[in-house]
Amino acid sequence: MINEMTFDMTFIWWDEMKPFTKIKRMLWNPIRRSILKKSVLIFIFLLVLPTLLIYQLIINYAEEMIEEDIISANVASTESIVKRVNNEISSVVLQLHLIAGNREESNVDVERMYSRSRQAIAQSSIIRSVYYLNNESKVMFESPFAPELEGTSYLYPKLNEMQWTHNYAVSNVIQNYNGEDVVSVGIPVFNESNSFQGALIAEFSQDYLSEIVDSVSTGEGHFGMLIDPEGVVLASTNDEAVGELISNDLPSKRIFKEVSGVSRSVYEGDQSIIAYQTLRDGWGLVYGVSEEIAFAPVRKLSYVLTLSFVGILILSFLFIVAGIRDIVYPIIRLTNYAKAYRRKTFYQEEESSENLRKDEVGELTRTIISVGNSNYEKQHQLEESERYLNDMIEGIPYGMITINEQAVVTHVNRGFEDLVGFSRIELVGRPLSQLPIKHTDEDFMLLKALISVEPSIECESYIIDARGQRHIVNIGTSRFYNGKNEIIGSIAVLQDISQMKMLESRVKQNDKLALIGQITTGIAHEIKNPLAILTGSSEMLREEVEEANSSEDIKELARDIDHVVKRMKTIVNNFLNFAKVNKADARPLHLKTVIDEVLHLVRFKLKERNVKVVKKYETNGDYIGYYDELIQAFLNIILNAADAIKEDGTLTVRLKEYENQLHVAFQDTGTGIMASNLEWLFDPFFSTKEDGNGLGLTIARDIIRENNGELTVESVEGKGTTIHCWFHR
Repeated sequence: MINEMTFDMTFIWWDEMKPFTKIKRMLWNPIRRSILKKSVLIFIFLLVLPTLLIYQLIINYAEEMIEEDIISANVASTESIVKRVNNEISSVVLQLHLIAGNREESNVDVERMYSRSRQAIAQSSIIRSVYYLNNESKVMFESPFAPELEGTSYLYPKLNEMQWTHNYAVSNVIQNYNGEDVVSVGIPVFNESNSFQGALIAEFSQDYLSEIVDSVSTGEGHFGMLIDPEGVVLASTNDEAVGELISNDLPSKRIFKEVSGVSRSVYEGDQSIIAYQTLRDGWGLVYGVSEEIAFAPVRKLSYVLTLSFVGILILSFLFIVAGIRDIVYPIIRLTNYAKAYRRKTFYQEEESSENLRKDEVGELTRTIISVGNSNYEKQHQLEESERYLNDMIEGIPYGMITINEQAVVTHVNRGFEDLVGFSRIELVGRPLSQLPIKHTDEDFMLLKALISVEPSIECESYIIDARGQRHIVNIGTSRFYNGKNEIIGSIAVLQDISQMKMLESRVKQNDKLALIGQITTGIAHEIKNPLAILTGSSEMLREEVEEANSSEDIKELARDIDHVVKRMKTIVNNFLNFAKVNKADARPLHLKTVIDEVLHLVRFKLKERNVKVVKKYETNGDYIGYYDELIQAFLNIILNAADAIKEDGTLTVRLKEYENQLHVAFQDTGTGIMASNLEWLFDPFFSTKEDGNGLGLTIARDIIRENNGELTVESVEGKGTTIHCWFHR
């Protein structure tokens, strides 16, 4: 229903628009067939109207630029005045400190201060007078003409502030002890015991302050004034305004609420652009210029531009009329030709355009064809080269990554994606240091390549993939340079040599195992038979002693002998187990079943140590391996965990399945392993336990490897240890 209504309304609208379409055709067809009429319309719509628009834009832009210049100049003048006034105040404070002298004297030397103050007044233009006010608010002298005024009392408004802050203070407009309106700065005076003795006060010359304000004036119409927080004018470019309250039209309240700013305000009846800023010691500065004077150049520019544009329009019209047949039409035709040619994706021979004009327009057309052919050919070659280079980069069996000079990843190939387990969408555009493939920023060789003096670096490092697995890689890095021989980035090629390293490690381990096998074979022949005799004898001895009425010491010695002989037998059996591994056929099994059987075997020992077992199985762990060997490996791991837990600990067993792997983790809350001992854990006979033989983890690791897996250890001393077993399907 809605679609039918929409169609009906569209049809009615089209019928209503038909008369307008006919009128448009009647008016446009004669114009379209006449170059002159078309040019006149073009002249009106493309020259006259834009000219008027440009005229207005220029005037507006000129006003904006002048306003910006005025604001910039006012702000700069304000900052200059503020800086100078602050410097003058600092200079006066410094001179007052020089007049007061140091605190090493117990009493204040008034005569010396008077003498020094006269010298300071003679050398400074801003200081009008200096007087000393003691701690009883009595004026002791006024320099330069009154060396002694003892008995004249004067309550200086900033006296208590200076006494407690131990710092100088700048006053507002106040009355001095003579009843004159002045502005001043004072410093506290202390003796050697840091006792307050009074204050040295310097009165500023307001005429000199007015000269400072007027010193940056760049022309007629500029005005400026210094005001105190009460709004009283301290100094001004207009001498009559000094001592008066600031006009309500000026932003007096905003001056002391904001550090600085710019505003439009009325000053003496004229709209003005004003900059204001707060001085360091509480005064405010206002500096501005009347808009009537500021924008006078714009009005002159407007008059000149008006005459100029009128003249340009007249000349342009004459030029269009005179050259319309030979210039406008050929240019439009050439433009249309260039637009059509730009959409082509094939070559066009220059000789195919024999009808082209022989003048500059024809030459321009031929040039466009030639340039287009050249650009198309270069573009085609560039695309082919880029495709070839991309295929080559993606096809190499190594990982490759590039970064720019800001260390942001710009490209990775398929080999790098496969190595780290992240897609290029996750990698490209990120800073290299944010990629989760290294432990620290210092391990990124590409970052070192950017700052290295060597053009290329080759070394061995590591990569952490998305699953947290560590890969040992051989890295070669090199830098990129632009045409100016400037470094614009670097490239790294990574070869995964983890399997190679694993094979090397296994070869070394096999050599070590062969040596140990020879040793244990000798032990079996030379020790096991005598040890069997000792075992039987020690058992009989212990039984005889227990049955006889022997002393407790004899019984204890017999038990010790039996215990030690059995321990020796256990050690020999461990040696033999380490030397030869049962090579029963691999069969399908459930890792969950293997783990549960081991936990059942050690349940009494775990219960004895009050160890809580937490099972977190996410799968049954279907696998093909050596069942008895895995029992032995997991048994060694769990026994080590139980020994590490003193009491009231937790053993967490996790079983999780990944795409091509099974992960078994044994996490205990024991004492942990020292970092310095981690690298020796898998060396035969290395043990941190007093009664350990150092073969448990070594045998467990070799069994896991025989079952196509890997065993790794994570440990934090004082917190616990986690044994990871990864089984590859």
